[in-house]
Amino acid sequence: MERQPLDPRVRTLWLAVAVVATAPLWLGLLVAAALVAADGGTGPALALVVGSTAVAGLALGVPVLRHRRWSWALTDEGLELAHGVLVRTESAIPIFRVQQVDIRQGPIERLFGLATLRITTASSGSDGTLPGIDAAGADDVRRRILARVAADDGV
Repeated sequence: MERQPLDPRVRTLWLAVAVVATAPLWLGLLVAAALVAADGGTGPALALVVGSTAVAGLALGVPVLRHRRWSWALTDEGLELAHGVLVRTESAIPIFRVQQVDIRQGPIERLFGLATLRITTASSGSDGTLPGIDAAGADDVRRRILARVAADDGV
């Protein structure tokens, strides 16, 4: 089966979370730059502005790259997950190990119409999480996984 990307709405969600999480830092750096500049320190003020710009750039860039690097595929053998910006992780969750598939949807995910699938296996080392699934289609993905688990004869 062809690899599928995460829903594009998860990129927006990750961007919103990153901006909210880093806004105090980059706004604080800008305020510090203004105070330093008002006191005559243009060099340090410029460094603070550059630092603020770098923090804002990371806050906006990392979620986009993170979304771009996520993909998944449901195959006859299992669920394949691939993700990672700096460290690339590719994992396969074998169907014969799957014990439970949960759909999780927090308030922010609900706001964006998204859900997360949590796959629990017989080995904690092969558990997995699939974020950014369309909430309306999450149950279908869950059922497809569980149907393959039921069809697997364990041989």
